[in-house]
Amino acid sequence: MAKERWIQGAIKRPGAFTAKAKAAGKSTAGYARSVLKEGSQASTRTKRQAALAQTLSKLRSGKAKFLLPLILTVLASSAYAATKTCPSGTLAPTPATTTGPTTDIIVARAAPALSLQAVTSAGTATVALEQSCDGVNWGQVSTMNLTTAAGGVTSVQNPACSYRANVTACSSCSVTVTFGCAGA
Repeated sequence: MAKERWIQGAIKRPGAFTAKAKAAGKSTAGYARSVLKEGSQASTRTKRQAALAQTLSKLRSGKAKFLLPLILTVLASSAYAATKTCPSGTLAPTPATTTGPTTDIIVARAAPALSLQAVTSAGTATVALEQSCDGVNWGQVSTMNLTTAAGGVTSVQNPACSYRANVTACSSCSVTVTFGCAGA
């Protein structure tokens, strides 16, 4: 409990350091390293934010794994419609009727497992589960081929980074993607 209060009190400007990192064209961790290098001309506030970002990233490896969704929500800013944290929900747009990725992403880093279910109420579709650690470049994890008679389910053990669904093929489809996390 004391750690949770410490973190809530330590984060004074949620998303400010992430915005600085994006403006510099770097990841949050990369920007923190460059800010904390000897000879850096960054302001005292920015150096403190960098130190906090590094400290919070180290918490993930310890007993405080359950805090990661909170920290990511506070520190991360995204161009997507929403960042979803587990335990469950539906990804927008709902339903998807054309090809393309969902506008929502899932951050499930503290959960032991992530499952996605995709169903189509019309036509056929192919839905790919994709992962990204930088929020820009997405790689395919698995694929689900959908018909109105059967949906698809895919799971990831020990999920890391961020996930989204991408409708890669759609023939008169109407796809709904739901997700859930184990142990969350």
